[in-house]
Amino acid sequence: MRLLQYWFIIERIVIVSIFAFVLWRVLRSVKRNRASPVAVPKTLGARIGFSLLYVLRVLGVGLGVFLAVALFVMVERTIYAVITETMPAPSQVSTPSDLSFEAEEVSFAGGDGLTMVGWKVPSRNGATIILLHGMGGNRTSLLWHARQLVHAGYGVLLYDERASGESEGTYRSYGWEDPRDVQGALRFLETGSGTGSERIGIAGCSLGAQIALQSTAYYPEIEAVWADGASSVQARDLPSTQDPIAALLIFGNYALDWAYELKLGIDPPAPMIEVIGKIAPRPIMLVGGGQPANLLGSEGDTMVPRYAHYAGANAQTWVIPEATHCDGPARRPEEYAERMVEFFDAAFGITR
Repeated sequence: MRLLQYWFIIERIVIVSIFAFVLWRVLRSVKRNRASPVAVPKTLGARIGFSLLYVLRVLGVGLGVFLAVALFVMVERTIYAVITETMPAPSQVSTPSDLSFEAEEVSFAGGDGLTMVGWKVPSRNGATIILLHGMGGNRTSLLWHARQLVHAGYGVLLYDERASGESEGTYRSYGWEDPRDVQGALRFLETGSGTGSERIGIAGCSLGAQIALQSTAYYPEIEAVWADGASSVQARDLPSTQDPIAALLIFGNYALDWAYELKLGIDPPAPMIEVIGKIAPRPIMLVGGGQPANLLGSEGDTMVPRYAHYAGANAQTWVIPEATHCDGPARRPEEYAERMVEFFDAAFGITR
């Protein structure tokens, strides 16, 4: 949409216009008062009351302007987020020339009859891991994870999520409908193995981690889940905060949920905090960065412990102090690879 190119310019124009209007009204009021001065009380007590009333009026105007701007920004950013986050994100995907393993290009039926396109590498240890990328990306963003797993003997299935990369879809759904595509991936793997006995795990980053956790809660065929930087499903998943600005941000997410319902025309799935407990006793690894990514703070202080609390004793956590969001492989590549392989080895009873 052409309008999106100028969205934030228009936003600034509107905000400046609001302040200009308020300033004009204030100057007009000052001019009127000079023309017809208000009588100042003569007694000390009356003067104090008069001054306090004036200060309160000034503070009230300031607070009103702040709330008006905050409401405007919340509404227009919600509209912007819904438009951009549901738009298709197609991209052409080609096999990298330096890929250290052979991958077969495959396709399978996801939810709603959509065709999902991806790469598959057969397993050498009887277990395959489904890999899910973040919002707006495609399967290439999980190639690092695929390399570590393939070299450890695991099979992998990387695919472009709906309306992303080369997969079909007219809109993205912020993970609300994607678990049905994971169900299609499970059917594909069970059919492709020939025996239906192939063991399956799942791993994802950001939105992919959210979809991975949801899918593991819904489908018992998934035996273990590695979730790095898992996002929320609904605003109810977000932790409470004493910071008024962060609280306003969380409140905006409730408006975003409502806007998603209107845009997608579907009922939202249950929040993560209600479904993650259904994964037990299957193992979960919740990974997050220790560096603040936004006003809510770091994943290690917010989403990771919150999800772990609702998941139960089967959930492990790993906070990478110098990481922010899904950048653990760049910050600690050797440790990340070792921990990920060890996690799935333990889940599937694989010894080395």
